[in-house]
This record gives sequence, C-alpha cells and structure tokens, in this order.
Amino acid sequence: MSDPLLSTLCTICHTNVPKYKCPRCAVQTCSLPCSRRHKLWSTCNGVRDPTVFMPRDKLLTPSGVDHDYNFLHSIEHRMERAEKEIVEDRGIIVKEKNRPQLQRQNDRKRGKKSRKGNKPPSADEAPGEACINRVLQAMRTIVLKAPKGMKRNLENTTNWSRKAREINWQVEWIRGEAEERLLGKAMGNKPLGDFYYATNEEHVKRGLEGQELSQYKKRKTTEYRQQVKRIKLDEEVKMRDLTTRPILQNPETGAWDFEPLHETKEDHLPRYNDHFYLLRQNTPASFPKVLVPIDPSKTPFELLRKRTVLEFPTIYVYEQAQFPDGFMLERDFLKATGKPPMERLNGEMSSSSEEDLDSGDTSFSGSSSEGEDVDMEEGEITE
Repeated sequence: MSDPLLSTLCTICHTNVPKYKCPRCAVQTCSLPCSRRHKLWSTCNGVRDPTVFMPRDKLLTPSGVDHDYNFLHSIEHRMERAEKEIVEDRGIIVKEKNRPQLQRQNDRKRGKKSRKGNKPPSADEAPGEACINRVLQAMRTIVLKAPKGMKRNLENTTNWSRKAREINWQVEWIRGEAEERLLGKAMGNKPLGDFYYATNEEHVKRGLEGQELSQYKKRKTTEYRQQVKRIKLDEEVKMRDLTTRPILQNPETGAWDFEPLHETKEDHLPRYNDHFYLLRQNTPASFPKVLVPIDPSKTPFELLRKRTVLEFPTIYVYEQAQFPDGFMLERDFLKATGKPPMERLNGEMSSSSEEDLDSGDTSFSGSSSEGEDVDMEEGEITE
C-alpha cells in the first residue's frame, strides 16, 4: 500500500488526515494544537474575511447565504455593543438622543408628556438643572464641565433638592498628607464641616464587618445617648437658674440685682478641629496647587460664591494648620501673579442679581454676610 501524499495530510504535523479548515486562509489542520500552531506561525487570526471575492455560483449556495447573514449580524451586534458602552457604561450620549429620529417624531405626534404632564421630557437638560443654573448665576459661581464620559464628569452627582430647594453638591474631600480621597454630598444651606465628618464616619463604617461593625454601632449609640442627656441637663440647669435666681432690688442704689441670661450664638456653633482649604481652579501649571482657607461653619452657598469649580468643589482637610509642600495659599498666589480677587475676574452681574445678593433675599438659600472686607475672597478666613 502506497503512502499518502503530503498534500492530503495536515499542513502542520504532516502526520494525520486533516479535519478542520481555517476560515480565513483555508489551511487544513488535524487538531486544536495544530490549529493554534498555524495561527502562531502564520500570524493568522482565524476570522473569515467578508471582503474576499466569491464567485457568483458560490453566493447562491447555503454557505454563501450564511456567510452574508453572519456578516450583517456581526455589524448589528457591534453597533449594539457600541451603543451600550457610550450610553449606559460611559454616559457620553443621553439615551433620549440616541433613539431614532422617526420614533421621537412619532412620540411628539402622539403627545407623549412627562410625568408632570406639562411638557415632553428634554434630553438636553437633566431634572433640576434649570434651578441649579439660576442659583449658580445668583452666586456668580462658575462650574467648569469636563468632557462627557471622563471620570470626573461621571462622578459628578450634584443635583437639585426639591424638598430643601437647594443644590445638593457633590464634594471631593482630600484628607491629610496621604491625600486619601472621599466623595460625599453637601447641602447648600448647611455647614460644610458637618458633611465632612458625616462622610468620614460613613467611610469608616463601610470598612468594618461583623463584630467590629456591631461594636462601632453600640459605641455610636452610647455617644448619642450621652450627648442627648448632656443637652437635657444643660437645659434644666439654665431653666433652674432662671427661675430660682433672686430678683431683688438693692435698697441703697435702687438697682435690681438681676442679670438676664442671654444665650450667645457662639454657644451653638459646632467646633471643628481640622483645617479646611478649597482648591482654586485655573492656576498656571508653573505654580503649586493654590488653596483657599475656608471656615467649615459656613455653608457651601457662602463659600462657593464668586468661585470657579471643576464639576464639583475639591476640599483639602488637614489636622494641622501647615500643609505639605507642593501647595501655596491664595494670598501668596495673588501677590506673586498680581491678579485681582475672583469677584473682579468674574465680571459684573445683572442688577437684579446684585439686589438679591445685597439684600440677602433669594428663594434658593440663606442670605449673604455683610461687612466683609472687599480685598478678601468670599468664604476666606484669615490666619
């Protein structure tokens, strides 16, 4: 019996009868190891090339029809994957925009409206964005937008609170010399420092599990009860002093021996042990990062007035007043560059906004403070 011809054997091992054929280059192989070796040696990917010329007689066969169908189906599949990536995964395009034009026209003809029933939903404007823009205009705050799909753009969850009628800011917290990064929310009409400690506590809580988490909850519950008890005792002492204090008139001078107890505003102010700094945006790359000292007992509405932020504010928090190298205070930056304060750079605002801010009457948040030094930035504190 004569030996088989080499052309009838596997083109890789030349031993066995071939069982498979490469879809791209039609090389015949006998097994999976030989097929992999062929791809490695010939740098072939094994994917059928849909642009290869096929005679007319082969197009009319079942294999030719399957070839065209698989090619068209692969195009449709890739389009669906690309749509999911840019709409759902990266958020570059709003889903409403990506719908076919004909379908959107049919929706308008049928009179589809939003949940409120007022007007059709807008794809270009997020819910509450108009309210946020009005508040920002009154604050003269500039919010720089990052390109769609970038990390900072996706992390920005700043929204409008309908209940509080305030901006619920997304805030980036950078803690200590290690620059540990935290993201949290801060309401525009409440002290900024309270939200930092709440975010920090939530971060610590997420890192605990099992017995440590239960002990942490018990400790916090005990601290809360002690705090409530301490407040009640302080109120009882104040009421006792007020009711039992003798109200007598001095017979010699005719003066009443009574001093009313007035509660000072400082008694209710929270105490913040850390030092807070707002990162100034749009500074030259030749300078270090510029930080602005801020008062954590103030609200974001006060601190971010006449400021510029990139998507959302970045706050650096340090336990000591001195921060590491690579940073500089804003007053030193202004002296070095000779630039005017931010309120001059932002331009003149409309007369209506001027009257609202000067009078402290806005329908969005608390009033602005009066009597501040014009040479100081809004929200800045002296050291």
